[in-house]
Amino acid sequence: MRPKSSGLVLAAGGSQRMGQPKQLLPVNGRPLLGIVLSRVCASSLDEVVVVLGGHAEEVAATVDLGRARTVVNSDYAAGMSSSLKAGIAAMGNDIQRVVIVLGDQPDVSSSLIDGLLELQEMSGRPAASLSFDGLLHPPVVLDRSLWSDLDELQGDVGCRALIRGHPERVAALPVVGRAGHPIDIDTLADYHKLVGDGADVT
Repeated sequence: MRPKSSGLVLAAGGSQRMGQPKQLLPVNGRPLLGIVLSRVCASSLDEVVVVLGGHAEEVAATVDLGRARTVVNSDYAAGMSSSLKAGIAAMGNDIQRVVIVLGDQPDVSSSLIDGLLELQEMSGRPAASLSFDGLLHPPVVLDRSLWSDLDELQGDVGCRALIRGHPERVAALPVVGRAGHPIDIDTLADYHKLVGDGADVT
């Protein structure tokens, strides 16, 4: 029987570097976070949880959340680790693994998420992630047996630190080139590159 799985979309950042809510940046007429959630919700995940923080009310009112339920991290200013912990704490006892997706990765597809779930299950390892130029990157599948390791994370540190610190636990899905590597929209330059290079982010 397939393990029951949840998507965990991290979208709580305050967007200080952007000067405006990054979650609401328009991409082909849709908010950035809306594109990410539509793809995660289209996967075979049993449920989807999105963690909001900065501008939470505005984001929730503007973005089509699909089938995702929201968790608000009031401590979002403490960094990504606090959002990871808030999201994990919201998981039901029946959830056996999570797929952690960054809310600023619009290139992540439902098929990629399903592929990572299948890879993790078939490998027998407790985690799976993308591998790009020899480095492990999100999205990341984490079995429940690894969730307690997240308690050690502090500040603006996410699951990259966990998987790169223990690569032997991770089934890696190699990707080559930009088409296979979902970019993070961390700066306005990243955003302008995304909307200006013809990427398929509809």
